[in-house]
Amino acid sequence: MSSIPKRLQELLKAVGEDGKSACWEVRSGTWAVKHKALEKVAMHLNIEFDAPQPLNISPEFAAICVTGRLDGKSEWSVGEASAATSHNKYYCAMAEKRAKDRVILKLIGLHGDTYSEEEADDFREKASNVKQAEADLEACRARGMELLQHLNAVRKHWGHVIDMKHLIKRGDVMEANRYYCDIENDDLEALFGLAPSKGGVFTTEERAFFRTNESNAARKEIYGNEQ
Repeated sequence: MSSIPKRLQELLKAVGEDGKSACWEVRSGTWAVKHKALEKVAMHLNIEFDAPQPLNISPEFAAICVTGRLDGKSEWSVGEASAATSHNKYYCAMAEKRAKDRVILKLIGLHGDTYSEEEADDFREKASNVKQAEADLEACRARGMELLQHLNAVRKHWGHVIDMKHLIKRGDVMEANRYYCDIENDDLEALFGLAPSKGGVFTTEERAFFRTNESNAARKEIYGNEQ
């Protein structure tokens, strides 16, 4: 994590804030500052603002121009808000906040390296989207690996799979479980662990067949006889 700009640290300290309470790093070397902290900085420095000038006001999109002055220096900026750029549905208020925060950052010489909380929505949205995409990809890989292991086990034990299905249909608990016991544990997990809704070869009823008391007793007898 990089350091918060010294100028920003000094101003935050002067208004009773600090980096931990007022800032977060949106990417390496780039910081976002909470709106309320910037408002305090503006009051502390006696920044004066002209009345905001609406450029576009509609239910779908708002754009507002704000001009501010500090020590004879003047800066202006445009704030925009719409459904695509703001979770807050009060677009005029959001646009004004964004414009005002940008003007404050310009006047204190930090715009470009530091963003306001309201501007940082886009960073958070992108970070959230990337995180979700990574999670979705990992879940997809896991599902793909599970299906691949299942298909490999089906291919390896295709004859047993067909025979077990016939024996289950006939209700032959002992013979069905003889085939079941002939398959290695890892392959059994791959064969019966995948639900039919996800591509599993055994139906819900067929999977349940091997969890009944009769099947458990049959396997105990088969394993006992083998010993």
